[in-house]
Amino acid sequence: MPIRTLQPSRRETAEIIYKMQYRSYQIEADLIDFQDLPPLKETVETIQSSNETFLGYFIDDELVGVVSYKDENEEIDIYRMMVDPDHFRKGIADCLLTYLKKQYPDHTFIVHTGSKNTPAVNLYKKHGFKTVDEVEVAPNIYISQMKS
Repeated sequence: MPIRTLQPSRRETAEIIYKMQYRSYQIEADLIDFQDLPPLKETVETIQSSNETFLGYFIDDELVGVVSYKDENEEIDIYRMMVDPDHFRKGIADCLLTYLKKQYPDHTFIVHTGSKNTPAVNLYKKHGFKTVDEVEVAPNIYISQMKS
């Protein structure tokens, strides 16, 4: 199975997640023209101390995708969805989301993403998410809250 639970409290794991997160979210920042994305401000230590559940997607024992979430009151709140840019367009985020939704078939799912991040918005729409709110976080920069 290419998807496994990760232990981000381990420094080595957190460092790998951090590097992927920075590369992946830098692309989102460029797409939505907003360099102040919170994931770009995190550190290895903030990832280590996170109380999210992390799932990783592996190709030949190389971590190439991550989703993190919290399960609270029948609601899955997706905090991070990232794919190593060297592995974009291989269906990795789609597989992670499919796997996660199968684990919690009776839960509501929530995610926030840049409204101009068309690849992410399209991924979530493909999985039945609908935009329920949009918040301006900076002048002309909007984040969409989506639910399924």
